Amino acid sequence: MFKLISVLVSLAALIGPAQADIVSDAHSYSNQTPYGDPATTKIRTPPPNYEAFFIENVGRHGSRSQTNSDSEKRALAVWNAAAKKGQLTTAGKLFDDDLKAFQAAETTIGYGHLSTIGRAEWAGIGRRTAANYHDLLTKAAADGDDIRFRTTSIYRTQQSATALRGGLKAAIPGLDLKDRTTDDRMLITNGATAKGNAAIASVLRRSDVRTAARHVLRRLYTASYVDSLSDPVGKALDIYGMYALAAGMHDDTDVTFSRYVPLTDAHYLGFAKDAQNFYRYGPGVKGETSSYQQARPILTDFFSQLDKRIAGGSTAAVFRLAHGETTMPFAALTRLPGSTKQASASTPYSYGNNSWRGYVAGRMAGNIEWVAYRNPKSGGVLVTLRYNEQPVRLNSSCTPSDLDPYFYRVSALKRCLL
Repeated sequence: MFKLISVLVSLAALIGPAQADIVSDAHSYSNQTPYGDPATTKIRTPPPNYEAFFIENVGRHGSRSQTNSDSEKRALAVWNAAAKKGQLTTAGKLFDDDLKAFQAAETTIGYGHLSTIGRAEWAGIGRRTAANYHDLLTKAAADGDDIRFRTTSIYRTQQSATALRGGLKAAIPGLDLKDRTTDDRMLITNGATAKGNAAIASVLRRSDVRTAARHVLRRLYTASYVDSLSDPVGKALDIYGMYALAAGMHDDTDVTFSRYVPLTDAHYLGFAKDAQNFYRYGPGVKGETSSYQQARPILTDFFSQLDKRIAGGSTAAVFRLAHGETTMPFAALTRLPGSTKQASASTPYSYGNNSWRGYVAGRMAGNIEWVAYRNPKSGGVLVTLRYNEQPVRLNSSCTPSDLDPYFYRVSALKRCLL
């Protein structure tokens, strides 16, 4: 049975039957979807006599400002050219002021840094982790076992670690929280192949994507000006990117860009963004592995840290704070729900033929968690997983224990994942 610490929301769909997500895709923010900050989440009750003794995760940093101003500069250049030619619509005349107000908030935060929401997201994960695994962490504090944090060299991951530490420490003050260390193995680059890039290009040529792009641009510009633009989809995606990112900054600015991105069009542009990420960092093309294989050192480290703890090591938890480019391939490598199906070379990824979604696999502060439980009498160890703080089962290639289908023996995990 579930130990229901709470049941939140709405949308169970994309991460598998009976696992309800804590956010929905109602606004089509794709991988820029804010994580949410529920009061509580749920965990599985372990089989009788099993006690939690180790936790580890990997997660994306929290919601942030733009990593740089490049897309804003491109959008502003298009706007300035239209303004000089008198080709702005009534709504389009507002874009310059909206963008300047948004940039003012970004300058205050710092480009690429966490927003107010982003800090709250990881503080909330820390608070809920302390509540869900209170016995494990309290025992770690009493025994002097340490809690370790790893980040990349990118500042927003370090900010996320600080927020997580704060959430944990506020709940359990005696924890031995070690200084964070840097692990740039978690920086993963675009793994799209020639076939993957060709598939992305075909998605961007789809009539529904091009129509959505035109609708967005027509919100700002006259029809004749839009007709004159090269790469209208790319220019619309620049504006869509601001719309999607603004959701995670609404505590820092009132600008949303929603006046330029109708929800129907956001759906198709969000799909285009999902397609890009699917081939670059997700399951990718059938028979190819480059879109997710760079996550293998992280998986190897998961097992290494688990083995050390089983052998008597003093580290009770390892928290890895990284990027969407880390969580997306890690989910595909470990075949988490929604990240199991590749796209054939002849049939590109679409929402109709694949359940992969950026708002699940790559969302802000999205995370994958393993928790190990041990039976003190038998010495047996079981591992259970949560995906974005929701209990999940792995695909059929991973054999669950006979005690509970959500718990796996370490040997079974190694056979199916390594």
